[in-house]
Order: sequence, then C-alpha cells, then structure tokens
Amino acid sequence: MEGERTVLLRSGEVKVRVRRSSRARRIRLVMLPRVGPELVIPDRTSGRTIDEALETFTPWLERTLARMRPDALGLARPGVAWHGGEAVTLRLVEAKRLSAGWSDGALELRAPDREGAATALERWYRDAAREALAASIELQAPALGVAHTSLVVRDQKTRWGSCSSRGTLSFSWRLLLAPSWVLDDVVCHELCHLRVRNHSQAFWSLLAEHRRTADARPWLRAHGPEVSTYLPIDSIGMP
Repeated sequence: MEGERTVLLRSGEVKVRVRRSSRARRIRLVMLPRVGPELVIPDRTSGRTIDEALETFTPWLERTLARMRPDALGLARPGVAWHGGEAVTLRLVEAKRLSAGWSDGALELRAPDREGAATALERWYRDAAREALAASIELQAPALGVAHTSLVVRDQKTRWGSCSSRGTLSFSWRLLLAPSWVLDDVVCHELCHLRVRNHSQAFWSLLAEHRRTADARPWLRAHGPEVSTYLPIDSIGMP
C-alpha cells in the first residue's frame, strides 16, 4: 500500500487511497464500495507520476462522486436533456449539419455522430440559457432601477454569475439545468451588484428586498458539483 493522497475538488477535499500492484500495467482509478476512490499503480511508479495521474482523473472523480450522492439529480441520463430543472426527452436524427430544435414534444438533435450530437446539445444549452437569462434580467431589472451593458453566457468554472465594473453580466449556461427559480435568484444577485459592488450589509439588504424566490445558495451547494461536472455527451448515451 502506497498510502493516500488528498485531491481538491469543487465540492471539497477527497481522500484517494493509492495501492501499488505488481500485476498493474497501467494506472487506473476505481471506486470501491465502502472504501471510496482507489488509485491502482504499477510498481516503481514515481510520486510525480501519481500526482499527474490524479490531476488527469479529477474530472472523472468529480462526476462519479456527484452521481453517487443520495440526493443526486441524475443529470447524466442517456436520452434526456435538462431545462429549468425538468427532464427533456432527446431524439437523435442522423444528419450532415448540426442543429437542434423542438419536434413533437422532444428536443431533436441532428448530427452525423454522437460527438456531433453532443456539440449540438451544448449549443442548444447555451442559446436556451441566454434566452432564459435575458428574460429574467428584463423581468427583474426595472424594480432595481438598473441596466446592464451586455450579457455573456459561457461555461464559468468558479462562479455561476458575475458582474463587471462596466456593467457586463456573465453567467454559466449550466444554470439552465437548475430549476428556474435558481437561475432567477442568481440573476437577481448579479443585478444587485450593479448598484452595490461588494457583499456589504447594504448589498444583502438590497437582495433581500428584491429577491423574488428562495435563496439559491443552499441548492447550489447541494447540487452544484453535479451540475458543474455534467457533460452533454452524458445525455447522448453509449454508441
């Protein structure tokens, strides 16, 4: 037994047991019942190689642990996409050009292969997120008496939303996967920053006055790791 290493994930620190094996021909990370993650390494594997392997396996470890939570949302479900916290049926249609759109109550992905379908799905997520975010901003901004300069939608790794000094509002497209009230609360939070740039008591009082929903932070703490590690390819399924 080599011992254990600590891996820092978005959800916190995780202990990974490291075990040397004379039979191992390559490094692999497995999830053992009642034990947790274990990194199996060949003999004579250096400490630097172990660290590099753990860094490579981090995304897989994050996704796997998120799916194992008893309150997991089950986002990585083949044949299903997500919109406002609700499952959306997917239909794959073989086509040369990538596109996505509603058809007979399902989200139809048109692409030549699985990878293309995943790309089409992510594009749809981004477009649908922009539409939902713009609608939320339009609904909530007047009451706060604020106006933003531009809206940016991307895959932010450390924040669900942000507000620049120039009035640019940036959000993660992954908010579309969450219930709509979560998206609305994150939008309200960033709109409040257009008036109060810091997290002073004045800011929290302003947010409490204009918040139209419940506080999204507990939901994001509970489900954020699963949402942030979801991949569109997970919805496509195995070939």
